[in-house]
Amino acid sequence: MIRPDLKVVKALATVERQHTDILIWLEAWRKHELDQLPNVTQNVALAQGRCQILNEIVKLIKESPEYAAKS
Repeated sequence: MIRPDLKVVKALATVERQHTDILIWLEAWRKHELDQLPNVTQNVALAQGRCQILNEIVKLIKESPEYAAKS
């Protein structure tokens, strides 16, 4: 993943603190994709990639307040 600049990190920190519905939706989508992963029969790599990206995005948003505070 390309590292976001400080402006983007601060915006993600705002999402984590003030727009929690977005994070809840992303976590639900991630859980859905992970639950479906064992049942994927076609294009498994695509499903795995989707899971990886969603994991990285959720982790970045959750950790963005810490990153913003360090900067």
